[in-house]
Amino acid sequence: MSMNMRSNIIHPDYRLVCDWGARSQTAQEIAHDVMRFSQRLLDACPQFGAWHYLGPRDKLMPLPDTVDEVRLKVLSPGNGARRGAAPDLILPVGFSAFLLTSKKIDAACWMAHTGSDGGGLGSRVAINCPRRGDLAQTMTEPDMMERLFRVMVEVWQPEWATVSHTDMSDPEPASPVHWMLYGREPLPPGLVLPEGVEVHGLTGASGEVLAPGQYVVTTPGERFVYSAPEHKARCEALKRVLREAGWLPPAPQA
Repeated sequence: MSMNMRSNIIHPDYRLVCDWGARSQTAQEIAHDVMRFSQRLLDACPQFGAWHYLGPRDKLMPLPDTVDEVRLKVLSPGNGARRGAAPDLILPVGFSAFLLTSKKIDAACWMAHTGSDGGGLGSRVAINCPRRGDLAQTMTEPDMMERLFRVMVEVWQPEWATVSHTDMSDPEPASPVHWMLYGREPLPPGLVLPEGVEVHGLTGASGEVLAPGQYVVTTPGERFVYSAPEHKARCEALKRVLREAGWLPPAPQA
């Protein structure tokens, strides 16, 4: 297949998301995490090229190369205050960041809202894949998607993480069990999963634990497509097993 033909392929909206609860952090700590995650993503997938933030009048600006500049220019206080938080500032509502590769239709982006101390607010980081183009092809290759998923879990240490997409034929789109699902707690012992589903821990090359818990992959070595009958049947069977075992993310609050 030619590069021109590949660039015109349109995929569903694949999305990587991780969530966790109360975890107070200072603006400086969050800025450090934003810098670290951005670099880890580039290391895992050089095709991202570079990360940018939106400056005044939504001008595309390159991600700064110091933690102080990220704190001052990229972080947005969750209370609606202007950027430029003091390094030791802690907000009950946390801070947000939004980074993207470009403003083009084939751009990738990631966003975070972290540092909340609770009060009904949690923390979330999400990576949105482009729908078309060479970067969409690269990001949705099975090996690359799993690599990005592992990086996200390792850096943010969430309670839950998913790889899903916005295929509206899912009867429960708000509670997806699609391509990959991570839980901070290990799966119950002796749990029998549907045939073909793989379970992995997060360990490094030397066997060190990078994050607690385990994750499942519904279509190992194959791009997940919810509308494919065999993929849909497998993830729905997996959801039933995990629901009975009490190993599913909590349903979103109305």
